[in-house]
Amino acid sequence: MRIRGKTLIRAGVLVLAGAALTLAGCGGGGGEQQAEERIRPVEVATVEMSRVAPTLEFSGSIMPVREASVGAMVSAQVSRIHVEPGDRVSAGDLMVEMTGEQLTQTKAQFVSVEKDWERMTRLLEAGAVTQQAFDQVDAAYQAAKAGYDLVRESTLIRAPFSGVVAATYLEEGEVFVLMPGGSSSTPAIVEVVQMDKVKVDIAVSERDLPEVREGLKAQVTVASYPDRVFEGTVSLVEPVISSMTRTAKAEIVIPNPDEVLRPGMFAHLTLELASRDVLLVTHDGVLQQEGTGRYFSMLHEDGHAKRVDVVLGHSVGEHHEVLAGLEAGQTVITTGRYRLADGARVAVQEREGNR
Repeated sequence: MRIRGKTLIRAGVLVLAGAALTLAGCGGGGGEQQAEERIRPVEVATVEMSRVAPTLEFSGSIMPVREASVGAMVSAQVSRIHVEPGDRVSAGDLMVEMTGEQLTQTKAQFVSVEKDWERMTRLLEAGAVTQQAFDQVDAAYQAAKAGYDLVRESTLIRAPFSGVVAATYLEEGEVFVLMPGGSSSTPAIVEVVQMDKVKVDIAVSERDLPEVREGLKAQVTVASYPDRVFEGTVSLVEPVISSMTRTAKAEIVIPNPDEVLRPGMFAHLTLELASRDVLLVTHDGVLQQEGTGRYFSMLHEDGHAKRVDVVLGHSVGEHHEVLAGLEAGQTVITTGRYRLADGARVAVQEREGNR
């Protein structure tokens, strides 16, 4: 009997405790509190139509607008170099003189023919030879002179355009060897670059190609001059798209009168596109679907969140251009959108600065 009594008492205590928990769970404000917790506080922004000038961002290396690796037309020895790297040259300036066996032979032949020509000229003036005999000697003289001038000029290396000497590849006394077929065992003798203009080549995507055209302006910045903005112009857009990269090359030419932009510098470019009316959504109003290149927004409609897929265009400051998925006047959730389920209840709260 004593054991039974203890068992009954314990059972009664458990029953009473369970009843108390049941009553607490069903009591007054518990359900309302849980419902309130399911409402997510969010901040929102309005999708708007606006007239803007979209931009495209690129990066690339500064290159000379013109460069030439200058060699000789014949194998010869470098007898004298008149320039050093960094020297400025004008078109036609003599940079290198060369000597060689071919030059020596053609010069000897020309000198020999020249003596005959001078003798025949004196005889013709004295009436001692016929015009026909003189014409034969004169033809040989003109041919020998042309051959000598050609070989001699090929051993005088001149600047092809005005610019700066970037490098010299041989020393005085070394031999420039021209291999059969016109190829050389050395890349060149002198390299000249034009510095008053420079260029940057960029790769334009297939999507952006219709908007990039010749004459378009570009803003260019480099790390060496962070406070300066250089202006360039699109001078070339190649008509063919690479099947490997799906891009086309475009060339931006930048005036460089003070020559502060040097080949090899890393440059950031911004192309200014034509102004147009575009639909804009703030960056905070767009999310990228994880692991994909697709984007979506969470709309605020009648106290609920609604997910919609969006297609974005160019970046415009702190906004994205919207190509599809949203309409002007719609409200997108900007804060509180992470892990927000489609259809979830939300309540708009004011930003701190607006209170």
